Amino acid sequence: MRLDEASRSSQRIDTLAALPADTAWRARRAGLFSAARLAMLRTAHSRWLLLVVAIGILVADILICTVPLYSTLVSDIQLQNTIATTDSLARNMELDVRTPIIDTSLSQRIDAVVRHAGSGYLGSFSKAQPTSYLTSGVVTLQKAGAHTFGSPGNIAEAHMQAFDFGAIHPYVRFVAGSSPKTTTTANTIQVMVTDEMANDWNLKVGQTVIVADLNNSTHRVTGVIAGIFEPINPNDPFWNGLSFAVDRGDNIPPVYPILTTSDSFYRSFSTFNEGGMIHSWIYYADPARITTSNMGAVAGDVVSFRTHVTGDVQSIPNVVNAVPQGSLDQIIQGVQKQLNLMALPLYVIAAQIVGLALLFVAAMAGLLIEYQGQEIATLKSRGTSGAQLLGIFTTQSTLLGVVAAIAGPVLASLLAVMLVRWFLPGAIAASSGVSAAYFSRVVTPSLVILPAIVGAVLGVAVVTFTTLAAARLDVLAFRREIARPSRKPFWRRAYLDIGLALLCLVGYLELGQFGGTQTRLDLGNQANSPLLLLTPALMLLSGGLLVLRVIPLAASLGARIASRGRGITSMLAFAQIERTPGRYSRMTLLLVLAVGLGLFALTFDASLQQNVHDRTAYAVGADMRLMTASLIPSQQSAAYLAHLKTLSGVEDATPLHRTYGSTPNALGNLGVDMLAVDSDSFAGVADARSWRSDFATQSLPDLMAQLKAHRAASSSRAVAQGPIWAIVSDTLAQPMHLAVGDRFQLGITDIPFASPTFVVGAIVHEFPTLYPNSAPGGFVVLDLQDLDGLIAANSDPGSPVGPNEFWLRTTNSASQHQTLLKQLDNQHFALSLNTVDSYREDLRLAQTNPTDNGMRGLLLIGAITAALLAVLGSLVQAVMSARQRTTQFAILRTLGMAGRQLTGLLLGEQTVVYLFGLLGGTALGLILTTATWPFLQFSDSGLDPAKIGVPSYLLRINWQQVGIFYGALLLAFVLALVITARYAATIGLGKALRLGED
Repeated sequence: MRLDEASRSSQRIDTLAALPADTAWRARRAGLFSAARLAMLRTAHSRWLLLVVAIGILVADILICTVPLYSTLVSDIQLQNTIATTDSLARNMELDVRTPIIDTSLSQRIDAVVRHAGSGYLGSFSKAQPTSYLTSGVVTLQKAGAHTFGSPGNIAEAHMQAFDFGAIHPYVRFVAGSSPKTTTTANTIQVMVTDEMANDWNLKVGQTVIVADLNNSTHRVTGVIAGIFEPINPNDPFWNGLSFAVDRGDNIPPVYPILTTSDSFYRSFSTFNEGGMIHSWIYYADPARITTSNMGAVAGDVVSFRTHVTGDVQSIPNVVNAVPQGSLDQIIQGVQKQLNLMALPLYVIAAQIVGLALLFVAAMAGLLIEYQGQEIATLKSRGTSGAQLLGIFTTQSTLLGVVAAIAGPVLASLLAVMLVRWFLPGAIAASSGVSAAYFSRVVTPSLVILPAIVGAVLGVAVVTFTTLAAARLDVLAFRREIARPSRKPFWRRAYLDIGLALLCLVGYLELGQFGGTQTRLDLGNQANSPLLLLTPALMLLSGGLLVLRVIPLAASLGARIASRGRGITSMLAFAQIERTPGRYSRMTLLLVLAVGLGLFALTFDASLQQNVHDRTAYAVGADMRLMTASLIPSQQSAAYLAHLKTLSGVEDATPLHRTYGSTPNALGNLGVDMLAVDSDSFAGVADARSWRSDFATQSLPDLMAQLKAHRAASSSRAVAQGPIWAIVSDTLAQPMHLAVGDRFQLGITDIPFASPTFVVGAIVHEFPTLYPNSAPGGFVVLDLQDLDGLIAANSDPGSPVGPNEFWLRTTNSASQHQTLLKQLDNQHFALSLNTVDSYREDLRLAQTNPTDNGMRGLLLIGAITAALLAVLGSLVQAVMSARQRTTQFAILRTLGMAGRQLTGLLLGEQTVVYLFGLLGGTALGLILTTATWPFLQFSDSGLDPAKIGVPSYLLRINWQQVGIFYGALLLAFVLALVITARYAATIGLGKALRLGED
């Protein structure tokens, strides 16, 4: 059937060639010219090649569409996750308006102004209704149940508050009773009190509390307790930091919150003149309504609300001040900076992946044209012009491009969602508001119609450009070029590889100026110029072309060496590569770029993962870090440490004191971070992961041993007599021109009227928990006993000395770690804890960071795409190469070459190509990674400029992943060689003569 179809196609081509030009034009209009296209696809191999080209165009289109969709998804999730996990006081907008009087009409006027501004500026991204409540000034508590206040040492106060109890009902639990109701009398109202207050004074529902004006006890109000309550979750974002806990302080009476209705509040307390009231509104940010597309407008609206509402409200008579709280605009600005940091590595990787896909299209299109050489020569011999031939391939590729443009956005949407679901942990997705509705709203194929069209056009353009050379040649020249190219490729004649290398040099010079992390953070999108984005991809391409330039020379050298040996197989293999390098150049270039890109992606991914561990370990310093709210006196620190060691999973603990200093005035009085450590126990507690060899020329135990050896005597007198041995940062040593052994002076916050003398014991680049750029003067590390001695020697007797921070070394048990966290939470006040940092918890949060995981997803796409295209390309090229050279192999067999020799010849050629691809790609990947890595650094610490690049980013190689990548390539190469060898072994002259029958 295929033979009949080919015969009919040939007859139609003969008929078309015999017609005059004008008649041929009409014949083409009638459909005869389609016979040419049919003849071009009459064999199964041609159709398979065209299918492979179609796959390449589709892959390129999908990747071009996936990048913006995936970037949008990751950016939106990062934005929403940041907003959702930020403290509610920061993300919500609260306005507190203070007035000296309690007046209904005044409150209504203020409320109208605030709500009008809120709906205009905050309504588009806030939840439907704000929460509004009233708080009076401090009032005197005269009686609570059976207890009467007023005697010395028996004083209590209160704040009266009014809420919409329907709004707060889901967030409170009633221990007894229910919410208060408005009463008809002004002097007796219904109230509800906290469970804490009820326990303090044995209060029951139905009892009364009496409050009076702070400076006029005759103005009093009696409250009948209608309910006793407690918040279900005091830390619920609904309360926005509002606490119902009793305000207890040293030497001041306790202050209790007492709640009533708004009507009772206005009517009963309007005569209270002391303190007035505060009217508060809370607008709750809705992360699901804030996306990367509108976050700039949201930040502007927050600023506008803050500016306009304060001005409008404060212009109202009897308004003392209007204080807005909330920093959503600053949160968004921080996320924008972080996304700007991610833009360069994201699009650098994307550009390389898309470029590799387009190169694959070009390679497969070249194979298609070479394989159809006989049909092309026949068409040319019968009068088909170059434009007509170009039109045949352009028409075919255009149809493929249309299919890719239609299917690409849909498949890209599915791929982007799949990657996000794969790499984004469920907890982060849930906290970020990521749901099916979210995906359907953010990821729609219509968003990438333009990229889809661009991808399709690029694919068609690559095929057309590849066809152009064949279309320009006449039949004799075409056959001659197929047999043995007479001209060097354009890129070689134009020295395109050298030109691209020079362009890369310019690009890396620009990267050196504008590609640094801090510079990109400062410049934002202005730092992401096209040259910066394309420079790594250009390096990959120029390096690949340079490898191709070397192949003929290496093949010639190999042929000379092989000629000295026995047999001609090896010599013929090298000679064939030297004679027709163009036949092997496309595959070699594809392999070089695929291996280089895959190695780059895997190395970048491993380095990102390692950086997360390094950054977290550096920030915590140990398994756990406890920062206290106040100093633990030295005489109590031993007992404090002993108690810490009794907690679950704690193996050891060490005390520290964190403070600040300043350089002498002559050097500008620069601030200096100071950390005092216990040199006896610090090295044993500090996490080994938090210290790297590049921090200093000495190990941490050696530094601590020197610190201990040079520690002054424990008496304050000995400390005052000699300089203190200290470890200083290079950021302090450089401006002060310090070297090891030099003396210098620093002011210390804990010693207001003295500047102790120090001696430089060691200079380090980084030290756990200390950031060289956090303070203008860098940092200093000294011994804790030395610092205590300095404070005691230079301060008033009785001045507090002791640690304000403790590091813990714990076991690896997850259950013990959770128990320890609960114990620390329960003993929060007893231990005077301010904050608790856990390496395990911080690492978990860092590893689920959407930005890091999003970049890892794209790197995975790069590695997998590179491997698949290399595998597919090598298999297709092996089959087509053997198929194309069937006649040559048959003649060699007829001339006496054994099947084993023929197989060895073909395998030798393929092996050389694969070796060039692997070795050249490996070298290029390592060069690309080393050159580009410093400019692709980013992290969630980008929100704090002082922490960028600390600790220094180091390249890491995951040998397991690299081994899997190379193993997959080698397996594919072996499979391709087996297919080629099997095909070559079956070729004879008879089969060669029957090839036309296919």
